[in-house]
Amino acid sequence: MFRARLLRQFDWLLFAAVLALCMFGLLMVYSATRAPQEVGPGPLSEVARKQALWMCLGLLAFALTIAFDYETLARWHVPLYVLVALLLALVLKVGKAPTGAQSWIALGGFRLQPSELAKISLILTLSSFVSQRMNALRSFGLILQSLLVLALPVLLVLAQPDFGTALVMIAIWFGTLALAGARARHLGLVFACGVALFAGMWNLDRLPLERARPAAVGRVLQKVALKDYQKRRLTSFLDPSADPLGTGYHIIQSKIGIGSGQLLGRGLFRGTQSRLRFLPERHTDFIFSVIGEELGLAGCTGVLLVFFFLFWRGLRVALRARDPLGSLLAAGAVTMLIFHAIVNIGMAVNIMPITGIPLPFVSYGGSNLVVSFIAFGLIENVHMRREKFVF
Repeated sequence: MFRARLLRQFDWLLFAAVLALCMFGLLMVYSATRAPQEVGPGPLSEVARKQALWMCLGLLAFALTIAFDYETLARWHVPLYVLVALLLALVLKVGKAPTGAQSWIALGGFRLQPSELAKISLILTLSSFVSQRMNALRSFGLILQSLLVLALPVLLVLAQPDFGTALVMIAIWFGTLALAGARARHLGLVFACGVALFAGMWNLDRLPLERARPAAVGRVLQKVALKDYQKRRLTSFLDPSADPLGTGYHIIQSKIGIGSGQLLGRGLFRGTQSRLRFLPERHTDFIFSVIGEELGLAGCTGVLLVFFFLFWRGLRVALRARDPLGSLLAAGAVTMLIFHAIVNIGMAVNIMPITGIPLPFVSYGGSNLVVSFIAFGLIENVHMRREKFVF
């Protein structure tokens, strides 16, 4: 339950940083989605209006997240985990596939992406599971048990197929277990096994899976096997020029945009790559390229500094939490946001594969924006309740 005295523990600097990222993101989404003929500020585009609405919903979700003690929120991890699993299974039957992955459920004029909610469910469930077994954390048995918590949502997400979100969930698992104090050699063994599984997924499509017995096993393997378009997206960053009009097109246009921005950029609303529609997914996956073109190295550096402050402050909260549960909740939330930002920015500057992971609080996307606010709410919740109040 929320008490007014908790506001004294509220981290206003952290909140200001997140709010600044959101307002800046709204500005860049507006810039990236204006009509090509517009040369100055004008009315909000439909995309920008939707983003503003999602921001309001995200702030509401944030307020609800901090209103209750994180221990109370954690008690609901089992029903939430089950609900998310059901939604992920449902999306395989009735989901929409606007970008290649069957990840969305249409709800009136909006689309819900259950895989985004699965990240919060995983943070709550994994933190609750591990915090109750801290004495056994150094054993490999607990590591294996925690992997079972991870396995169900990851397999359902891979079946969509949504490889990027699956990677985020795996990163949450590693970040949570590492901060909890798991043995490095155990985490290293899991990582090595993960690399081997990835190699298997890469080559599954070469096998006659339709002949597998029982048939259900073959269908599951076909779902988790990496598709050709996924392979091309994952390898195109090594040599985008090999397919400049296909899988390499996004990266080439992104590099052109960022490079043309130079030190101070072309100027706000003056980016040709976005305004003339040369850059695909300019308001979602490649919003950082729009920032680089219009605001240059100075703008990109400013965004990176705000993210660095957010992540440093979040890790500080995780290390100063009053109990293991709070520490692991903050660690999972921070890991999620860190991984999103690193992969998205790395994707834009061609040092990481294209995985379709948005930039937190900046990219357009309702489900991700609301979930990012909930993750931030968990961090603030732990910070506000880092000390027990005596009444």
